Amino acid sequence: MRFFHKCRYLGILLVGAILFVPPSWSQKKSGGSAAQEKEIEFFPLDQVRAGQKGIGLTTFEGDKIQEFKVEILGVLENFAPQRNAVLARLSGGGLEHTGVLAGMSGSPVYIDGKLLGAVAFAFPFSKEPIAGITPIAEMINVVPEEPQEGTRRASLSASTELIARVPSLSTSGEAQDVRWLPPIEDSPSPLKENFYGPTGRPSWLRIPLVFNGFSESLMEGMTPQWRALGFEPTIGGGTLRTGEEDLGPLRPGSMVSIHLVRGDLNTKADCTVTHREGDRIYACGHSLLAAGGMDMPFSAAKVLTVVPSLQSSFKISAAGPLLGAIRQDRSGGIYGVMGEQARMIPLHVNLDSTLQRNKEYDVEVVQNPFLTPFLLNQVLMNIITATERRVGHSTFEIQGRIRLGQMTQNGRTIHNRQTVEFEDIVSGEVNSHLGAAGVVTTPLRALLASGYDDLVIEGIDVSVVSTEERRSASLEQVWSSKSLVRPGEEIVIHGMLRTPSGGTTVEKIPVVIPQSVADGYLSIVVGSGGAINRFQSPRLSGLRARPAKNLRQLVRALNRLRRNNRLYVLLLASKRTLFLQGEEFPSPPPSLIQTFMSDPAVSTDLATSRYSIIGDSEGRPQPFSLRGQRTIRVRVSERPSR
Repeated sequence: MRFFHKCRYLGILLVGAILFVPPSWSQKKSGGSAAQEKEIEFFPLDQVRAGQKGIGLTTFEGDKIQEFKVEILGVLENFAPQRNAVLARLSGGGLEHTGVLAGMSGSPVYIDGKLLGAVAFAFPFSKEPIAGITPIAEMINVVPEEPQEGTRRASLSASTELIARVPSLSTSGEAQDVRWLPPIEDSPSPLKENFYGPTGRPSWLRIPLVFNGFSESLMEGMTPQWRALGFEPTIGGGTLRTGEEDLGPLRPGSMVSIHLVRGDLNTKADCTVTHREGDRIYACGHSLLAAGGMDMPFSAAKVLTVVPSLQSSFKISAAGPLLGAIRQDRSGGIYGVMGEQARMIPLHVNLDSTLQRNKEYDVEVVQNPFLTPFLLNQVLMNIITATERRVGHSTFEIQGRIRLGQMTQNGRTIHNRQTVEFEDIVSGEVNSHLGAAGVVTTPLRALLASGYDDLVIEGIDVSVVSTEERRSASLEQVWSSKSLVRPGEEIVIHGMLRTPSGGTTVEKIPVVIPQSVADGYLSIVVGSGGAINRFQSPRLSGLRARPAKNLRQLVRALNRLRRNNRLYVLLLASKRTLFLQGEEFPSPPPSLIQTFMSDPAVSTDLATSRYSIIGDSEGRPQPFSLRGQRTIRVRVSERPSR
């Protein structure tokens, strides 16, 4: 009996020893700890051979990580500059019917239990699931080394330094009253045709870009632009319902959502986690936008379904609670850190609807110079068109502010340092919501493009009042209270406006003739904000520098943006004018112009004009969106009139 018990005891120990195996990739796929993830070995690229077999991990349904089979076809050397890729045939999990899925980007591939890399690209309209794999070594390299002290910010341009060296052209102290002019070709969408979608050549897998709360009809017009950036826009998904948020630990093969917009409207990009080292995650196997340093929140996601498509099959998912922040977006993949918080821009919109209802919306938008204006434009247009008409007479009164903070050297934020105010009226018969959104995105784009490292956008507050009527007026006639004026004298400029009802109203704008004006004639240009901007913009064509030397000056300029609901008056004198670095310098010595023109570093930012703007005034806000421009002349005499 004792012998029997001893044998049974030894048998239990033997079975336990057999069942125990060292940590390997198989443990990781079933939910290993962060410490175990560090023990994953990498498969060397120089040992990859055609015919080798491996497995991949991805999520086809829910949050369950499943295997698919991989057969190595070969190595594509120099697939990109000093970068290689592995070509493979995939199978299992229904891939034979769907092809390589958008959303599989980042799915880890293992050979002999060692991590080879991530599924990253495929061939459009391919009859077989042939995929390209980004080697893991290239994904790990997306994390930059610590910068050396003093190398973070670039040096000033040569022309900026030249302005500082020339006393006669330097600005002193606080900002001057400048006006920032939006480029006349500027549109609400900053996406240009400089990105290329898939062709017959191998291309990066499209990343599903899921919109929730957005109008399908508006999305149709924006889909080509998102596809040109490498995304596959879809409607649906969103966030998980209460009680369904527990998705388990984030590990290789898990679906991850990167949030661009969160709140009453949502936009997120989905891909797959490739590798995890403690709190660090590597995903996607290729870039989102190749934007370098990023600040975007991410979360785990649950796959709701797989949508087969002849063009590009894709996953639809719902996101769980936030887990961390994406810090790098490079060609080899994206890198994020668990537990860190991304800075988003809070947006609050109050819409006084024509349905006699007041609706409030709250969202957060990622802060990025390229994406934010485009995303905010989409959000505002969808909020407005959710209840308001797109065709027929409509008028939107927009008011609001952009609240700014300042980042200190120790990373702390000084709150509410400055505020950019905006206010305008947009009226039209079709697509007036485009102009309404532009009232907000125009100053925001200038702030984000300013390049000030310490700028923090703490929030945007927008109020929109909508009416189903036409409220636009045209400028029909302009005259001055005097035709002969003296330097220092105040005159009144009259502008007659024709209203939609056929009536007229006269706007009176007092203007002071500068003391520096000599005998001769002054041209007086009167017009709406848009008309005056179009008149003035060609004078500044080719100037690439911002018109502000610091953030305070830029804020002052943005607060003086010309609006559609008032008249503006420009006084023009016949003086040769130099434009340099966005600033206007009247009557410069010819020798100074010649000196600047001979310097290649400066001449590209130099422009001249036969006229000089010596006065810039504006009238009172009107209850109309104004249009039109008129020019008159007055004679200036230094001798007193008889």
